[in-house]
Amino acid sequence: MFKENLIVDTNELKKARELKGFSYRDMSNFLGAKSSATYYNIETGKVEPKIGQALKISKLFKEPVTNFFKLKVQQQ
Repeated sequence: MFKENLIVDTNELKKARELKGFSYRDMSNFLGAKSSATYYNIETGKVEPKIGQALKISKLFKEPVTNFFKLKVQQQ
């Protein structure tokens, strides 16, 4: 059995957000989340984003998803 995790490149994600001038609240609203903590926790690597969230983020920044997220597969 395998387990997949999305690993966040926190530096690249933060840099892209700041370059666009977006706040944590802006990003959470874009993702449809109720709290700005939702995006903050993704950007800081505390929470693994859902695939849909990762795709939305990369689309917003017009960058490949692999610039911000890496798939790590482990055998259990």
